Amino acid sequence: MTSTDLFQQRANELIQHRAKECRRLAAAARNANDKAFWLGLVARWEALESQKLQQAAQVKPRPLLRRQSVLASAD
Repeated sequence: MTSTDLFQQRANELIQHRAKECRRLAAAARNANDKAFWLGLVARWEALESQKLQQAAQVKPRPLLRRQSVLASAD
C-alpha cells in the first residue's frame, strides 16, 4: 500500500466517522431544526466521500520511476 493509498483510506475513515457522529447528534436532537441541521451535515459528509471516491477512481497509475526501470532491466 502506497502512502497515497494510506492517506486516502484515512481520509475516508475520517469522513465516515464525522458522518456517523452527525447521525448520532441528529438522533439526539431535541427539535426539528437541530435535527435538520445535523442531517444536512451528514449529507455533506457523504457527498464529500463520494467525490473523493470518484477522484480516486480517476487517478491514473504513475509510471515507474527511472530508478525502478533501470533496476528492473538489470534482472
